[in-house]
Amino acid sequence: MTAELLFTSKTIGLPTKAQMNELLAVHGLGTLLSFNETKEGAMKQTLSIVSTKGEWIVKGNPIYEGQLEEEKYVIDCLAGKTSLQVPTPYIVHHDPAILGFAYSIMPKMKGKHLHDVAEKLIVADHSAIARSLAGVLKEMHEWKSLSYGQLHPLNHTIEPFHSSYKDWLFNRIVHWFHDAKKYSTLTEGDERWLYGELRRANDVFSKMNDPCFIMGDVKPGNFLIDQLEGQWAISGLFDFTNSYFADPLVDLTKMTLFYQRQDLVDIANQFIAEYTTGQPVIEVQLRLRIHLLHQLVLDWGYFHAMGQPIHTSFEKWVRTIFIHLQLE
Repeated sequence: MTAELLFTSKTIGLPTKAQMNELLAVHGLGTLLSFNETKEGAMKQTLSIVSTKGEWIVKGNPIYEGQLEEEKYVIDCLAGKTSLQVPTPYIVHHDPAILGFAYSIMPKMKGKHLHDVAEKLIVADHSAIARSLAGVLKEMHEWKSLSYGQLHPLNHTIEPFHSSYKDWLFNRIVHWFHDAKKYSTLTEGDERWLYGELRRANDVFSKMNDPCFIMGDVKPGNFLIDQLEGQWAISGLFDFTNSYFADPLVDLTKMTLFYQRQDLVDIANQFIAEYTTGQPVIEVQLRLRIHLLHQLVLDWGYFHAMGQPIHTSFEKWVRTIFIHLQLE
């Protein structure tokens, strides 16, 4: 698993029908009926397959050595340690003879992506999904480590962050803030405010000592929902390429911002409250502000690089979001 941002042009491509039938035959999974690229997956590593024996997802052309083996390890651990729905069995096939590279194959899980049904959902449905996701994350975060860091993709040991988790995280925020200057205007005032945020949270992050397994990319594209006992709930989690061991509040950031940007601020706040019930409020706010700041620095750079400029200062933009989320 990796906490690094991944930029790659390696994709699975679109194999021939003959290749797909050969792949299915190797695993005894029937005869091909249809296949296509999945709609989700920013790195385009996955294919969806329908055969006479079921539906499957193939993930291939690893972007780093050990990616598939590592994901299998994580999925097997989660299946053994929790009641979470993950894609098992996750089978890794190393022989490149069929596709030209190693691949994994797993059963397609039941459910739909949130954005595929969002227009049909009422507020009560969004609320149920947010509560369910908070519960899923709490259970997943029970997987603990002795140190903050990344899982080595081949030997599955934890590689601690250099210096400390706090230094790694704070340095990363500063790095991407300066990187965003290539695409946008960031003022000295923005920079002073950002460093002020880091100073405010310094003590909290210096004292933290509870490394948890985090998915690192909890967003609508990486989980499924279904109606379970008449209520919408999380029916599956997948894609653990960006996982590492860190502060579990990291996993709240992308969905919190998703809800905020969908004008579902009340759901965002409910999601946060559901997850953090019983935790010290001030400490939670400081930690969550830093993790949101980390994501928002990345988003600011991305939006401007993609020609979608934000017509206000960075400080004002971030603080407005904090106000909406009752963190200011």
